[in-house]
Amino acid sequence: MSSDLASVVLIRHARSIANDDPGVYRTMADHVIPLARPDDDAAAIAAGRVVRELGIDPARVCSWCSTYLRCAQTEALVLAEAFGGDAPVIPRRPSFLLREQDFGDWDSLTEEEMAAADPVRYARRRRLTDALGRFYFRYPNGESRADVTLRISAFIGKVHRSRHPHHLVFLHGVTQRAFRMAWLNRSVEWFENAPNPGNAEVVILERDLEGRWADRILDVEP
Repeated sequence: MSSDLASVVLIRHARSIANDDPGVYRTMADHVIPLARPDDDAAAIAAGRVVRELGIDPARVCSWCSTYLRCAQTEALVLAEAFGGDAPVIPRRPSFLLREQDFGDWDSLTEEEMAAADPVRYARRRRLTDALGRFYFRYPNGESRADVTLRISAFIGKVHRSRHPHHLVFLHGVTQRAFRMAWLNRSVEWFENAPNPGNAEVVILERDLEGRWADRILDVEP
């Protein structure tokens, strides 16, 4: 790990049209689902103000983003609000490693539809959930939460190899929890009990007074 690495700021995408209407998943591919308000989302703009208040030098920061549209739109809003005219000079690095969990054949299905379409594997998932084992359950032709954490661990290597001391990372709910788990060496039990972050929620990873990495949720008020 680079001793120059100072902070990593995790920002979940703002509210998408699928957050308002989950039925959108039936008609649109997940990666092209946009924000409900791509030009003026209040929460994303508020997140930008929170990032601005951190006082990060735009010459010393790199922005990483999931390749999904809603994350790229959130990134644009946050960087514009946080850095103003300096936003264009900030390096932007899209990464498919930051994409949301792939639910495979069960993508867009409700719990009831999952149970009806694949009762044997659905029952297994229910059994695992009861024993904090959902983390390991791989969706048919999709990913487990363990798979997500593995690819996030690969992404973290990119951050450590970067020359920039500060990093903004725009990502999704499951991937945000996976990032914190991998970075802070937290347990599977922590992952299962941690709530999904809210839309445009901002979490900073930084060293505490004893030099250990810790996470802190920043207050975002639209």
